[in-house]
Amino acid sequence: MSAIQKKIFWINFFIVFFLALNLRAPITAIGPMIENIQNAYNLNSTFAGLLTTLPLIAFGSISFFVGFFNATKALLFAILLIIAGEVLRSYSGIVGLFFGMLILGCGIAIANVLLPSFIKHSFPKKTAFMMGIYSLCLNISSVLGIALALPLLEILALNEAMIFWILFALAALFVYLPQIKNGRIKRHQKNKKTASFLITQATTWKITLFIGLQSFIAYALFSWYVQFIVEKGFTKESAAHIVLVSQLCAVPVSLLAPLLLDTIRKELHTFYIGALCVMYIIGFYILYTCNSYTMLLLGALVLGCPWGGVFGIALLFIAQKSANVKIAAKLSAFSQGFGYLIAALAPLLIGFLHDTYKNFKSILLLLLVVAILVNIFAYLAYKSTTIE
Repeated sequence: MSAIQKKIFWINFFIVFFLALNLRAPITAIGPMIENIQNAYNLNSTFAGLLTTLPLIAFGSISFFVGFFNATKALLFAILLIIAGEVLRSYSGIVGLFFGMLILGCGIAIANVLLPSFIKHSFPKKTAFMMGIYSLCLNISSVLGIALALPLLEILALNEAMIFWILFALAALFVYLPQIKNGRIKRHQKNKKTASFLITQATTWKITLFIGLQSFIAYALFSWYVQFIVEKGFTKESAAHIVLVSQLCAVPVSLLAPLLLDTIRKELHTFYIGALCVMYIIGFYILYTCNSYTMLLLGALVLGCPWGGVFGIALLFIAQKSANVKIAAKLSAFSQGFGYLIAALAPLLIGFLHDTYKNFKSILLLLLVVAILVNIFAYLAYKSTTIE
């Protein structure tokens, strides 16, 4: 690799690194801060919950349109939207709080869609490795948002604690500037395939349902995992500790899962993907049937593996099942658009079922069923043909 190639490699690497750090922490940090936000803005629980629903709605709706725009300009626009959203939600009163979360979600949605195709184009020989890095950074971002939220509130005012995450966005803008100058990622191969073409492909729907169902589980856990454990008689502190263990387990797996898939023998791929996905079934079975701290901790470790690793494999499928960058961008837009709309159902549906049945038993059974479907569509997505 020449000196110029090394320079380009590291520029692109840091674009992926810093952009990915912006895609979870600004949202996951809201959960621990929610009581402070409610007190500061006099919000009830419904409106407080809307703060985290708005980005998910943006993820699902904006994603469909991203693949039609110039990738270089769209990623720049995504960074600027994230910066604008951070400022608005922190310093523009109650209207700015909600509008800022929506704008922030739009920026994250654009980057969610375009980064997989950016990786496919910029790292054609290291796609699996970079998908692993991307997935790892997403999980680190999630953990940072939760882990730093309360410590930030101890040393900063609420608006300053919310604006803190703009530092990552400014870093992403700085490392992205070379792309603006040379326009490297806007030189797509000629391709006349459209989104309507993707809709007719079985591969599109297999990957979309795989992403959507695993995202349903992921956001169900983000929203309700602590309450699942609290209902078994544990304190919030103990429940939060168990959830943190699960998330810490997810971090290294998020890097290794797609990387190992690309390095092990092809005959072992089906077994490997199945082993990872079946951990969802085992983890939810433990959560459903067991009430001891030790078993719940074991269940958290088991759940952490697919929680961290399955999304990275889904992203890798987008790159592997696309014949070129243009198709990868549109497949990413389509599959993540529907995927996040499916995921947005999880917090609301679980809340409704809990109000109806007054416990989480039926909900854990539902998640067991969804986990089984994740296994089925993981296999179908892996076996699907390339979209050309």
